[in-house]
Amino acid sequence: MNHHFELTSHRIAYRMQETPGTEKILFLHGLGANLTQFDQEFELFAKNYSVASLSLRGQGDSTRPSKNNPQDMTIKALAFDVIQWIEANSWEHVHVVACSMGGVVALEILKQKSHLLKSLVTFGTTPILHFPKPVIRIAAAITDLLLPALFPTYMAKTLPRSTTDKPQAQQRFTQDLLVAYTQRRTIYQLRCELAQYDYTHTIRTSLIPLLILQGEKDTAINKEIDKHWHQLKENPLVRRTLLPDAGHIANYDQPEAFYHAILHFLQGQEQ
Repeated sequence: MNHHFELTSHRIAYRMQETPGTEKILFLHGLGANLTQFDQEFELFAKNYSVASLSLRGQGDSTRPSKNNPQDMTIKALAFDVIQWIEANSWEHVHVVACSMGGVVALEILKQKSHLLKSLVTFGTTPILHFPKPVIRIAAAITDLLLPALFPTYMAKTLPRSTTDKPQAQQRFTQDLLVAYTQRRTIYQLRCELAQYDYTHTIRTSLIPLLILQGEKDTAINKEIDKHWHQLKENPLVRRTLLPDAGHIANYDQPEAFYHAILHFLQGQEQ
């Protein structure tokens, strides 16, 4: 059952199951998805952990401020919502598992308020991106605004095929996109926001365990991670793991391997 966390100008949809005395896990989805991205993991981890998943601002059943203010749709704004949710629900010292854009949001939280996190797992997330914003704006206007407005069903079925070759993963991603295409302005603005960021220093100086999961077939992201790994690995708390035969959305492609990779990471901290 989904709940809503009320903020001054909008509300955040979330799902939570708490078990007293257990460690806490918070899932943050990627761009174009929502909290349902982690439905399977929610059920699996809820057997031994307290678990929660959020739909980030303007996505899924979460709303966004009504005024079209660019500052309302930044990574810092999305991180603000999550920080407020963590503090309001007394979920400090939480293990965060985050995909792609959700991983960038989690890194912003780590940068601002690292004491709220106990560990962090990112996948489909590179620590730094530096694309020319004018180029991204033009490309995103076509892929996130124009084409989905004209051909929403076609785009929702076509894009997943370029991301994964697994029918079940394609089907799940298609369902995500059908929702996302009703929120095109949000997706466009966040795509442009993700063109430029740099959290290499945040990772290098992190005082919490940080696992970078890499889908074997997520070649563009892996290339960026490899480029900066010589800096990141200077921090002994940072490690990375390769998931064979998985792409950008690793938990869709290889759900069992993904689950065991997260579980192994968490259990390693308990020893």
